[in-house]
Amino acid sequence: MRHLPYSRILFFLLALFCRSASAEFVVLFDGSGLPANQNWLSFASNGVFTGGTATQTPVATGVRLQTDGAVSAGYGSYTPFSQLNNAAFPSLNRTSGFELNFSLALASEGHANNNRAGFSVTLLGSDARGIELGFWDTRIWAQEVGFTQSEAVNIVTTVPRDYRLRIENDTYSLFSGANQLLSGGVRNYAAFGLPYSLPNMLFLGDNTSSGAADVTLGAITLQSNLAAVPEPTSVLSLVVTVVLFFGLNRKRRLGLHSAIRRIVLSNNVDVGFRINALFHMHAPIGRSRQNRISFHSSCNQIR
Repeated sequence: MRHLPYSRILFFLLALFCRSASAEFVVLFDGSGLPANQNWLSFASNGVFTGGTATQTPVATGVRLQTDGAVSAGYGSYTPFSQLNNAAFPSLNRTSGFELNFSLALASEGHANNNRAGFSVTLLGSDARGIELGFWDTRIWAQEVGFTQSEAVNIVTTVPRDYRLRIENDTYSLFSGANQLLSGGVRNYAAFGLPYSLPNMLFLGDNTSSGAADVTLGAITLQSNLAAVPEPTSVLSLVVTVVLFFGLNRKRRLGLHSAIRRIVLSNNVDVGFRINALFHMHAPIGRSRQNRISFHSSCNQIR
């Protein structure tokens, strides 16, 4: 009777593991051209009513949005007629969690009072609860219900940064890289009507006539159903279990090493560990003994 190679067995098990993850990852803006040309976000400005000016210009690192003190303008998941710009926009369930990733640099920002910001990010879940954050050139802060300044962090926002805004259950967290900048409870702004009563609402821009800004906005991505993403320790535990069960010799471990690289690279498993250390293998001459593979996106479904 012919037996399947152990590398194929592990490949198959990891494939099933990845297939079970149903997190949705959407690139809302890839950082080139104008966001509204990529079908997920619409651009809106009330300049025709206020006499203010808003301009958007594609640049090498994204799109440059400039607004004066009279206009409100920016990018959102809804059109000005309160319809989703793309019907396939993900449902953002707070229980399973969701995360917005965006790159941002403020060249300048101005505000008429301390409860307003020239650039804001609003992210609301399927129940219209979430958070609005105001960005100044030296400070990021949360809008309280009633639109007054609440928890805040002093940080220079004029340098390009990659931000992650995560909402899980009743808590939001803002990160820059691995550093948590802000955290607090989600808010319910629905009493103020549109657009704060809309489910799955996202907005990035100047939403007030009391602020102005000149910002460069880079790539924007959205990941929903975070609870479906396998933990790194879960993937590692699966690998170790299979290795111990089959009691692999060195030749078979080499096959598994190759198989794991294929499954992780092809499915973007969110895991970082030293494969060489796991299988006690020696690096060939001319290669690093600290060969590490790190992966930072969710598990994609195998087709």
